[in-house]
Amino acid sequence: MTTPSACLLLLFSIESGHAGLGETETLGRVDELHRHRDDRAAFAEERRLVDEALARAPRDFEVLWRAARFYFWLSDDPGTGADQRSKMGKAGWDIAERAIAAEPRQVAGYYWAALNMGNYALGLGVVKALTMGMEAKFRSRLERAGELAPAYEFGGIDVAWGRFYEKLPWPKRDQKKAETHLRRVLAALNGNNLRARVYLADTLAHDGRAAEAKKLLDEVAAAPVGRYDAPEERRAKALAVGLMATVVKLMN
Repeated sequence: MTTPSACLLLLFSIESGHAGLGETETLGRVDELHRHRDDRAAFAEERRLVDEALARAPRDFEVLWRAARFYFWLSDDPGTGADQRSKMGKAGWDIAERAIAAEPRQVAGYYWAALNMGNYALGLGVVKALTMGMEAKFRSRLERAGELAPAYEFGGIDVAWGRFYEKLPWPKRDQKKAETHLRRVLAALNGNNLRARVYLADTLAHDGRAAEAKKLLDEVAAAPVGRYDAPEERRAKALAVGLMATVVKLMN
């Protein structure tokens, strides 16, 4: 029999937009699966649980930021085409904005909004995204994330700034700022961050320092997996392999 107190708890959960007690177990499972998200079966189960949780608790912050995190990983896949990258990035951005509305003093909504927005922009084309006024929106989300938790996601905020300044078209592109942010990650936030090394290598290679870039990519190739986020580390290694041919060409 359902007790009056249980009914009240369920009603509160629905009215307030917060997931009920059973959702905690689901979110714990989502987090566990996310730690193995480059496994197809784990990724498929994570997607199913995220979609189901969104349907049950569409205004719950803990559900929303995890869903935005999921969509970032999906849109960040190097094998994803531009149209799909844009579509998934936009979906993740929209969900992250709902997370911000639910908990405006928490970093996760702002961070995942910025990262998904970045992939949305890359899918559209950076110049087109700039004409749509996305630069100011991206900056505001990432700046707020940095104010709330500078070291969030293993230095991910400065990694995002570094890539942002590198990918901007001339005359907005600023390789010096890109390098500064990426070196800050490695020096002060997470010395093991492989994506920071790959992005720094890309910046250096296109700034006449291909030999330094190759050294960074060699470090990525030699790094053991599992220091902070195994699927992310493996993705960074794949990005490094893709960049190496360009770096070697620039050295000749």
